Amino acid sequence: MSGSAREIKEINWKKNLFFIWLSQLLSLAGFAAAMPFIPVYMRVKFGIEDPNLRGWYVSMFYFFGMASFAVFTPIWGLLADRYGRKLMLLRASFGAALLMPCMAFAPGIWTLIGIRFLTSMCSGTVNAAQTLIVSTTPEEKHGFALGSLSSVVWSGNMLGYLAGATIVHCFGYTTAFLFCGVMYLVGGILVLCFVRENPIAPVRKTEEEASGKKPGLHLPDFGKTVWMILSLFLLMAFARRFDEAYLALQVENIAGHVNTELHTGWISALAACGGVVAGVCVGYLVDRFSPGKVAFPAIVMSALFVLGQGFAPTLAVLGISRFFTFVTAGGLEPVFLTMLSKASPPERRGQIFGWSSTSRTCGLLLAAPFGGTMIYHFGVRSVYVIAACGFVILIPFVMYAMRLIRRNSSGSAEE
Repeated sequence: MSGSAREIKEINWKKNLFFIWLSQLLSLAGFAAAMPFIPVYMRVKFGIEDPNLRGWYVSMFYFFGMASFAVFTPIWGLLADRYGRKLMLLRASFGAALLMPCMAFAPGIWTLIGIRFLTSMCSGTVNAAQTLIVSTTPEEKHGFALGSLSSVVWSGNMLGYLAGATIVHCFGYTTAFLFCGVMYLVGGILVLCFVRENPIAPVRKTEEEASGKKPGLHLPDFGKTVWMILSLFLLMAFARRFDEAYLALQVENIAGHVNTELHTGWISALAACGGVVAGVCVGYLVDRFSPGKVAFPAIVMSALFVLGQGFAPTLAVLGISRFFTFVTAGGLEPVFLTMLSKASPPERRGQIFGWSSTSRTCGLLLAAPFGGTMIYHFGVRSVYVIAACGFVILIPFVMYAMRLIRRNSSGSAEE
């Protein structure tokens, strides 16, 4: 057994996984208690009644949030490799706990968007949690651990959607934003008190750094395979999250303005149940089958169910279609994370996983203005058609990534 493996087992990776899982359950429940209702919040607080114009403002809200996230996540990943992954998770938890409640007091639409920009700059608990779990879990258990974390993303969202819908309906939006901050705070305290981390190994210098030359403005040298897998995160985020910000608008499109927050919350919670199923099942499957055998069926079915959402005649059909979309599309995250973990050097995983989050965020950056433009000109149903096309485009990229992984595996075996 290697020294690093002994250190991981001495730390008790199962205990770490449990408390990180629990902290993310609380944090994501808080986030989901407020974010899905932003389109309705804009109508109620700022009086933006036109759904097409409101869709454009929603796209700007998400665009500036994701832009901030994309810029700062690689920086946090680099700092995680140098100063500790636990420290970065604490930074994200406490930063969100401080800034999320400020959205309740925004005096105007652009102030709200500015607060979203600052919040995204300081937060990002999921990526920090993924990096910490990978660094403290034995490699042969990465699929299980990452699948479990993927399941908590959905289960936390499910609890948050239900809690948020009830809180907004009964107590208003200010209480929902305050609830969000408290959940992040409690999640950070759990990590602070109960999670342990391995000592950070020194980061090996690149040839350019060792020679004393100043690094140029270029992308990190992760290798072709890693960058190909990172591109999958961009395409996956574009397809899987293209319609997410506009669910409340689709609910209004089908059923009108009555109890929109309750209908949105219940449909979102039902969809999150599908994500829980996907996270647990796929985490089990990727440890036993090749990623391609899991990914390809999930991609095809996701495209079909997304179209079902776009052309749903009733809220019941919308909810059922969204549930099965999350069952199939929710399984892609642990598949791609497992591929990335196997292709990444252990001492650079914090930085690489930071780039995976940035890649996902870039997909959302492309989706936000594109989605806002589509809604403004063609209505909310158009975003579901584009999302389905995005899933179809994923197929050849996954095929090529699998070919690179097999080629690298063959080279390693020959050595």
